[in-house]
Amino acid sequence: MALYSEIEFEYRLLVGAVNTLNDYLLDATVIHAECYKLPPSSGDIANNTSGWEFLTPQTYTGFTALSMSVGAFSRFTPDYEHSAKYPFRLPGFIQLDPIHREQVTELVAHCNQHKQRIKSLLTTSKLNPGQKRELIQNICPNAITLQIYRLIKSSSAPVKRVGFTWCNKNSMRTIKKEEFLAYLKGSRENPPTGQTKAEWAPWVNKEINLISAKAGALIKIKRPLPVTPKLNVSFMDDTATVMFYGHIPVIIFGEEPAKITPLKSYISQKNKKQLYNYLIQRLYVVSEQ
Repeated sequence: MALYSEIEFEYRLLVGAVNTLNDYLLDATVIHAECYKLPPSSGDIANNTSGWEFLTPQTYTGFTALSMSVGAFSRFTPDYEHSAKYPFRLPGFIQLDPIHREQVTELVAHCNQHKQRIKSLLTTSKLNPGQKRELIQNICPNAITLQIYRLIKSSSAPVKRVGFTWCNKNSMRTIKKEEFLAYLKGSRENPPTGQTKAEWAPWVNKEINLISAKAGALIKIKRPLPVTPKLNVSFMDDTATVMFYGHIPVIIFGEEPAKITPLKSYISQKNKKQLYNYLIQRLYVVSEQ
């Protein structure tokens, strides 16, 4: 109960801190704001990669982008137009006049302190994943924990250019062959909804034979992840260029509007070709070590 009270207290402080930041941003001198709304997608790359192969973002600027951006800072629940399996994302930036640098930096730091405190309390607790999720859901119904954890990013040096891009990533994992075969044998006995054991077992038996014949004692799993927007920010002075994930908008400063390389449509060829290299596509087992 003490843990629940601590996290609930920090969450309330977080909500208050984010609201204070947002109120300040809405009244600040904004040089430029731009964000990109991503289209709804399947959200289930395991069964339908087409949702991630072609993405065309919608561009918003000015006060509309500013309003959407502050909404993203305070959003801890899914975008229900999209798959609830994946956290909400809104790549973009808010460029403010440098007169706001000190105040905004302080307000952002307050928000992030509460985020880090919540994350620390949860990750160092003895709760299992299900219990952690239940605790957060009781405090903020339908919340996605990662959205609460996400830090608000800002950079104080005078900005020169903001360039958006896309990034492909994979989740890599190695499993002992014996353990993987045991998993497949268990899967054979538990067909998915809509299939009988007689229909399911032959397919899994083929997979068991493929793994058994595979050389080596280890199995490599290479699971493609949803494509991720990123942005590079370069500066007028000698501050090194920084790269941010485009999960939520970044706050930057500068008297003159930054040059922008916009987030363009994403057309994937890599992921489609990669699928042909799988020994077992549904489980992302690669053909070679």
